[in-house]
Amino acid sequence: MPEDPTLSPELRRQIARFVARAWSDESLRREFERDPRAALAEAGVDWPSELAPPDLPDQPGQAIDLESLESSAGGALGTIGTVSCPTGCFSGGQSA
Repeated sequence: MPEDPTLSPELRRQIARFVARAWSDESLRREFERDPRAALAEAGVDWPSELAPPDLPDQPGQAIDLESLESSAGGALGTIGTVSCPTGCFSGGQSA
């Protein structure tokens, strides 16, 4: 997904966390596939109505740092931590 300058850093963080949750929650992923806007809204993500909903990236087979996850969700914000478990936990920059 190309970076969109209208996405705030907070919205990018919300999307990154949503993606991590969707990777570990099959029902959330299916809900997103059926109705992305409703799934995002239910998760507390206020996605701009003028933008198409983001794609849900494939889950990597290995740990991914938060910068990469946020980049795939709409823009890099700098390395904040590391996603190293399928439940979306953030390990504070230490890989597990």
